[in-house]
Amino acid sequence: MNPLRRALATRRHDDQSLLPVILREVRGFCGEHVDPARIDREGRLGGDLLAAIARQGWFGLTVPEEHGGVGLSLSAATQVVAELAGHDGSVGTCVGLHSGLAMHALLHLATPELQARYLPEIAEGRRICAFAATEPGAGSDIASVKTTLSEASGKLRLSGTKCYVTNGAMAGLVTVLARSPGLGGAKAGHTLVAVDPRWPGVQRGPEEHKLGLKGSSTLTIDFDDVEIPADHVLGEPSQGLVHAHRALGWGRTFMAAGCLGATRAAYEDVKAHVETRQQFGRPLARFPLVRASLAEMRAEIFAIERVLDSVCAPSGDAAAPTHEEIGLPSTIVKILASEGAWRVIDRAVQLMGGAGFIEDAGMSRRLRNVRVTRIFEGANDVLRLRLASDALAWKVAEVRDLAVRADIDAAVSSFLDTLEEVRKTWGFRLFERQGLQVHLADAIVALYAAVASRGDDDLSRFAVHEQLRRANEAIARARAPVDKELDALVARLA
Repeated sequence: MNPLRRALATRRHDDQSLLPVILREVRGFCGEHVDPARIDREGRLGGDLLAAIARQGWFGLTVPEEHGGVGLSLSAATQVVAELAGHDGSVGTCVGLHSGLAMHALLHLATPELQARYLPEIAEGRRICAFAATEPGAGSDIASVKTTLSEASGKLRLSGTKCYVTNGAMAGLVTVLARSPGLGGAKAGHTLVAVDPRWPGVQRGPEEHKLGLKGSSTLTIDFDDVEIPADHVLGEPSQGLVHAHRALGWGRTFMAAGCLGATRAAYEDVKAHVETRQQFGRPLARFPLVRASLAEMRAEIFAIERVLDSVCAPSGDAAAPTHEEIGLPSTIVKILASEGAWRVIDRAVQLMGGAGFIEDAGMSRRLRNVRVTRIFEGANDVLRLRLASDALAWKVAEVRDLAVRADIDAAVSSFLDTLEEVRKTWGFRLFERQGLQVHLADAIVALYAAVASRGDDDLSRFAVHEQLRRANEAIARARAPVDKELDALVARLA
């Protein structure tokens, strides 16, 4: 199904009655146990805090009930992560990464015996999960990883180095992506394996010192001829890239939820500030420019919420989305949420004036924390190129008759006309024109958000208006003739 049509879905959750109880528990727990300033200052999540989170059961959000977990739907689990991230980005990242990207392969690819061995410990927080794909020479191009899984004398051996491993210090189980030439009869390919970091040959490096998310563990892990039990291969050998991309779809969805939580919290804080801060004899909130900023922030948050809803429950119920359903929409919500979070929190810093620039106020910490979200789980620049290349294969007839409402339909029609023009003009040469691909991707993200945000209330109408404005601007840029002299000038300056 085309992603723009998928955005028409609405949701209904079977676990909706349980969710408010969990969210109240999260708020109460974080108010008592989570000190964002201290976490940022000390650069770690203390063992006592992690143990307390484990006792709450939040490391088991996505673990099935038969293995001791909470067994929440994807939609409900992401809302819990959003609430955690609203209190502290490092806590939200730890739980969100564990629940989504790091656990996906174990939940969907591991044998029942391996699940029975590890999932109860994971649900209790005795094993926190991590995902290791990135290497010093392989970032967004994960197909170029050098870490190798080989077979000799009937045994599997893993060797290589992984960097930027989130949850690395406390991880009790790591899903590793490795090259696996010859494995499973394939001359080339990649394979996912589950690794216990306590096994011989596994060495963790020191913590990285980061711009933000300082309490979130990030480090390098070396694998030196580590023996891997055969039953720890996750999924079919040589199909690891396919499985990794599916896991990344879940990871991006949880990451978008974290962005949403941080954005909501920033909005509530800055709203309280402008309602009480007096300038020129009246509260800042009474000035038209400030009210306009707040409205734009609310619309941004609303669009992220609606798109995240459509990604988590594409069929309108609590059933987990299929790999095909979540793939492209998770890319869209990742771009929308990470960039929307930056815009909203940056605007919040501006509205707070000098106070926003002071660490004690907490807003600058939020800004630092969300900056990386445009980089990890796939850099937004690369994701845009993938969106545009996918769009070239769209069947236009499936999209043109959305029949949502006149303004959205007009924008979609304009985009499709532009897409057809681009296909005819550039064909496969489009892959050499990355700037044009970015414009197409921007239009796709904004159109998806507009479709998902539709409604009859004022906030819905304003959110749609803002997304259509962005979509039409991107479409106009994509339709503009290419200035060859400008291209040449840019090439000389690069």
